[in-house]
Amino acid sequence: MKTLREWRALRLLSTKGLAARAGVSNKTIVQLENGHGLPIFRTIGRISAALDVPPGEVAEFAAAIAARGGVTDDAQHANRTAGD
Repeated sequence: MKTLREWRALRLLSTKGLAARAGVSNKTIVQLENGHGLPIFRTIGRISAALDVPPGEVAEFAAAIAARGGVTDDAQHANRTAGD
């Protein structure tokens, strides 16, 4: 399994290039590559698609998916608001 930085380098993309392709900020890419933050599923999907790599093949994304228990952001929101 490769890191986000390794996949980006293999695709010959700068952080700004990947950010533009994925529709996220450059700051997001830099933070994730430096191990800061836990990306939401939408961000994982956008960056994975931009890299043309399954999310589970990116180390940071596999860890984020595991940390979230494999539950999507929408399902987590529904669980939090179910008691309203």
